[in-house]
Amino acid sequence: MQWWCAALGEQWTWSWRAYPGVWLFVIAIIAGFRWLAGPSSWARASVAERVAFIAGAVTLWISLDWPLGPIAAGYLVSAHALQFLIVTMFASPFLLIGSRTGFVEHLAARGPGRATTTAARLVVHPLVAAILFNVVVAATHVPSVVDGLMPRPSGAFVVDAAWLAGGIIFWWPVIMPAPRYERFGPPLKILYLLIGTLFHTVIGMVMLSAEFPMYGIYELAPPIVAIPVRADQQLAGGIMELGVFGAVVLASAVLFFRWAGHDEPRAA
Repeated sequence: MQWWCAALGEQWTWSWRAYPGVWLFVIAIIAGFRWLAGPSSWARASVAERVAFIAGAVTLWISLDWPLGPIAAGYLVSAHALQFLIVTMFASPFLLIGSRTGFVEHLAARGPGRATTTAARLVVHPLVAAILFNVVVAATHVPSVVDGLMPRPSGAFVVDAAWLAGGIIFWWPVIMPAPRYERFGPPLKILYLLIGTLFHTVIGMVMLSAEFPMYGIYELAPPIVAIPVRADQQLAGGIMELGVFGAVVLASAVLFFRWAGHDEPRAA
C-alpha cells in the first residue's frame, strides 16, 4: 500500500496496489463540490448535470488511481500526458457542469461585496484564468520539476492537484455565468478556449521534435512495454497536441451550436 502514486523505480507488475490517498482525495473533491453547490442542489440539478458530475468524479478517479496513476507517475511519459488530458480537459469541466445549478444559486445568495467573492471573481476573470492555467501547464512540464516531484508521493500529489485546480479555473469562465462580463459570450468563449490552450501546442511540439528524452525519470524507468523512450515521448507530444485540440474543438462546437440555436428564434 502507498499513499499516492509516485515513481518508485521498481519493475512494473500488474498486481493491484492500493492508493488510499487517491480515494480520500476524490471523496474530498466530491464532498467539497457538493458542499459548495449546496446540500439540496442535487435534487434540483438536471439529469444532464447529474450525469456530468458522475462522469467528472469517475474520470478523475480513473486518471489518478491504479493502473494509470502509477504508470503515469514513473513509467511512461505518454501516460503522464494522458493523465493530464483527462484531469484538465474532462474531469474538471464535467465537475463544473454537474455543479452549475448549485454554484449559481449559492453565489447569488451570497451577494456582492464580500472579499472572498471579489477575490474569486478576479481569479476566474477570463484573462487571469487563462494566465494561471498556462502557468500551471508550464510549471508542471518543466523537466527539473517533473524529475524532482514525481519520485515522492507528496510531490506527485502537488502536480495532480495543480492540474485539477488549474483545469477548474480555466473552464469556469466558459461553463459558469459571468455577470460582470456580459460581453463574454460564445464567440469570445471559443476564442478563449483556442488561445488559452496554445501553450499545450508548444509543449507538444517540443516533445515531438526533441532528439533526446526530456525527463530522466521516464528515461531511466524500468521498461513496461516494448516502446522506445523517444517514441513514448513523441506519443506524449501527440496526446498533448491532438487530445487537447480535440477537447477544445468539441467544447467549441457545443458553444457554437447552442449559440446558433438561441439566435434562430430571435431572427424569426
